[in-house]
Amino acid sequence: MSLVDRVRAALDDWGQLREIEMFGGVVFEWDGDPLVGVVDGELIVRVPSGWETAAGDLDELIRRAADVVIAECVVRWHAQLRAGGDDAPRAMLALAHHDPEREQLQRILLDHIGHPRLGQLAMTCLGHVARIDGEVLPEVLPRLEELGVVAEDARDEVERCVNPFRLWVPGTPWVIFAPPGDAEVARQRALLRSAGTEGDRVVVIENAEALPSLLPFVRKLCDEGYEHSDAPHFVLEFDGDIGALESQLHDDEYSARFDPPYLMVW
Repeated sequence: MSLVDRVRAALDDWGQLREIEMFGGVVFEWDGDPLVGVVDGELIVRVPSGWETAAGDLDELIRRAADVVIAECVVRWHAQLRAGGDDAPRAMLALAHHDPEREQLQRILLDHIGHPRLGQLAMTCLGHVARIDGEVLPEVLPRLEELGVVAEDARDEVERCVNPFRLWVPGTPWVIFAPPGDAEVARQRALLRSAGTEGDRVVVIENAEALPSLLPFVRKLCDEGYEHSDAPHFVLEFDGDIGALESQLHDDEYSARFDPPYLMVW
């Protein structure tokens, strides 16, 4: 396999690339920026000072060249987003995937959720950030909740990524072990109370560690949940080592997952 073919294969997962003739050889462009090339049978890669002939592990060389190119692209994308022209939507999407300053990016997206043209896309990008990073700033969910139905899809995506459970969605997991007075449980219960549906969705059992037959009781709740897809969530407040229960409840018939500080069982 020629060096050009090896480079093509190494870039196979990079999405849309453009091959152009440059320097008397072939150069691969990503998002309009030259990334790597083959000239006179040698590999050339982007470096902060320009170009460099390189040899060694091809994937690692491409990764380092990509760091240089992405840094340049991020600067350009921010400028395009600030300008607010035709390139702004594409720049915002690109930043959601590639901007290394994730907290700053989220604040920029929050600043845009009221924008007449870019607002909906900013909400979508906040969902992308949650999916990619697995976390968001504390103010993201409250802002999306304030917007109501127009932000529903983005809010749901953020919730799926940053919260291990959602009490307002009937179904699995049916049983959740949580510390007594847990703040996230309280927050979600307050949301349900404001919607008038808490009683239909959540049953909280205090001092669950004192139940004489805790594990059989949990399995019975899971069986009832399986038979009734609209069964409520049972939140068991457990003042002990919640993680230690995972191995006792996870078997061929039931699933248990410890996502500290919660244990979900279904």
